[in-house]
Amino acid sequence: MIGFCLPLVFLVASCLSIIHGHDGITCGNGWAAFEKHCYYFSSSASTFKDAMLTCYRLGANMLELQSAEEEKWIDLQCRIRGYQYGVWLGACDLQQEGTFISVSNAKALPYTNWIKGEPNNNLGIEHCALYFVKYRRWNDGHCNHKVNYACKKMK
Repeated sequence: MIGFCLPLVFLVASCLSIIHGHDGITCGNGWAAFEKHCYYFSSSASTFKDAMLTCYRLGANMLELQSAEEEKWIDLQCRIRGYQYGVWLGACDLQQEGTFISVSNAKALPYTNWIKGEPNNNLGIEHCALYFVKYRRWNDGHCNHKVNYACKKMK
């Protein structure tokens, strides 16, 4: 019986850390904690603009990855949720082609992980960044395509 319970205890503790985070601070119902942030993962795909508006309504920003560690955690969350493509990232190059900036503050991105040869603005219509699960890297996509998204806010 103890051999069965021990893995169960670790599973429950892992699930609670997703909800409460390591410091015990709750992010709220429907949000997951990682380090000092809370994340909301969509249940359906949306355009870049609609994703941005939903995050804003939730008091958060679109996901802006800051490190490889955060990206690995996001990758796991995408896979757990069965996202086919991945998630929109809060970055675009609509102001200046080829220069992706953060949609929350219009500054240069502190961290990037583009697929080799990306961003490439395929057909002249790819201006929004997304984390592509298949390659575990970033791609630029058409902003009107529907992709899942994640919102991010401070705890």
